[in-house]
Amino acid sequence: MDRSTFESADPILDEIAASLDGLLESEDFSAVRLALARLSETVGSRFSVNLTVCVDVFDAQKLHALPLLTTGLSTSQGDPPYKTYGDSTPQKYLADGEMQVIPHDRCPKCYGLWDFKLTHPSCSECGATLGRDVKLLLDTDVCPFCEEGKVSLSAPVCDKCGQLTVGCP
Repeated sequence: MDRSTFESADPILDEIAASLDGLLESEDFSAVRLALARLSETVGSRFSVNLTVCVDVFDAQKLHALPLLTTGLSTSQGDPPYKTYGDSTPQKYLADGEMQVIPHDRCPKCYGLWDFKLTHPSCSECGATLGRDVKLLLDTDVCPFCEEGKVSLSAPVCDKCGQLTVGCP
């Protein structure tokens, strides 16, 4: 997804997320929350029960849909459900000569699931390879892998997770 489209979609996704948060916490949804807790008690402590709401965008030119918002409720052992979020942080890439902004665990060429790109430098869905077909773009000093450490051109190894962020394969 090109940068301007992603940036235009972001405030709308924030609105949707706020509305879903309100709905999931509302009195109108209490029967569903109670039913989830009862279901989790019924299936036993080995299992958790999740209700997931996902907003994704499908590009007719790509192999997969691109999930942009994932939220919901989770519970286990009959406990009250708690809110969950499954979004991946956006990451900028250069692919096919264009800047793409997509969740960091997706392939910018096909939108297939492709996490831990340095450990697995090729997309298992379309074969795109990091460093050749896809380039990781950084515009902050926040590590794109752990999102907690700092990196720079002079210190390309993350001070928290130890990942090398430049000179990728």
